[in-house]
Amino acid sequence: MARTPRDNPFTPGFGNLPRVFAGRKPEFADLELMVDRLATGTYEQARMVTADRGFGKTSLLREFEQEQRELGRWVVRAAATRGDAVIGRLCRQLADLVAREDLAASMSHGLREALRRLAGIEVGPGGVSIDLAPDDDVDRGGELARLLEGAARLARDDGNVLLVLVDEAQNIGVDAIGEFFYAVQEVQGMVVESRDDRSGALRRDSLPLGVVVAGLPGLVDRLRRAGSTFGERSRPVRLGPLSPGDLREGLRALVRDGGADIDADALDLLADASGGYPYFLHVYGQQVYNAGSGEVITVDEVRRGVTAAQPLVDDFYEQRLRELGDRQREYLRAAATVPPTQRTTPGIAAAMGTTSSALGSTQQALVDRHGLLRATGDGHLEFALPGLDRHLADR
Repeated sequence: MARTPRDNPFTPGFGNLPRVFAGRKPEFADLELMVDRLATGTYEQARMVTADRGFGKTSLLREFEQEQRELGRWVVRAAATRGDAVIGRLCRQLADLVAREDLAASMSHGLREALRRLAGIEVGPGGVSIDLAPDDDVDRGGELARLLEGAARLARDDGNVLLVLVDEAQNIGVDAIGEFFYAVQEVQGMVVESRDDRSGALRRDSLPLGVVVAGLPGLVDRLRRAGSTFGERSRPVRLGPLSPGDLREGLRALVRDGGADIDADALDLLADASGGYPYFLHVYGQQVYNAGSGEVITVDEVRRGVTAAQPLVDDFYEQRLRELGDRQREYLRAAATVPPTQRTTPGIAAAMGTTSSALGSTQQALVDRHGLLRATGDGHLEFALPGLDRHLADR
């Protein structure tokens, strides 16, 4: 079958769910295990997924959400924007969940009052209504804890698990950060006590509330500055480049989903071009797929496709660089000139003709806030975006 642009399976973008979800098997297995353990009443830490844009945070959350919904789990998900809107979105999603599961009659007084006070929402036999004005003078952290507790107890009574997924968490306002994470920590610390019928032993079950929060690499530092210890209390899930095996498996699966196949050497060339970066996988893959019409993608088509995609990749780099200050861009240009084996803080400082201490805040911002550099753990630094060092060195 001849391949055409209409059948192209590659979908460059941020936050979209790809036609074939590739890789992230250890991370996905960890999330699944979290749910299984919560279902038995076992305490599980919240998960904090961090990575730069394009590494698949949102895709991971949405794939996990879809799987868990199909398994019958209760899932609410909200993407955070600037300020405190995420709290209202979670309230509405929880209200819709209660209405959808026909549990309005089973709602506790605390759950009803929390919905009313936080978002002006009522849930009744006729569904969800937002006819009331939320209370202005309200302890939002306390009310949010009552909301999550009430919903988690409903899930427990139903033999289910409640999953709360929050994306783009770095956007949450400082006040809302403290309120949301205070509520999560309060509810995850609650237990339901019971006696074993045979032994009489006391059993303590945690409420079945699972929380997964995703954001940019600077999220933990932002939480710390806001006075929240959630970053230390949660389990970190850091997404890096796809492994070579996952990358090739994903590329081949996508190509076949588009009704074609790819030569082994062509696959290696395309995988090398993407550098394990999921976003580049789709940018390069889309152009490579359109570079010919045969049933099998060849090495020559990969070369033509990579060349066609390069202006798109260069524009992506420049967009990221425009977010930086002059000193930060100067730091990155210097880092790009230093060989990887010498790319340490003193090595970069020497290339800039200054001292390491004078660059501390600049380096920290590039690592934590912008996610363009990362520490390797052995004193070296590396570029988080594949090919960015070459892009800088060529200019």
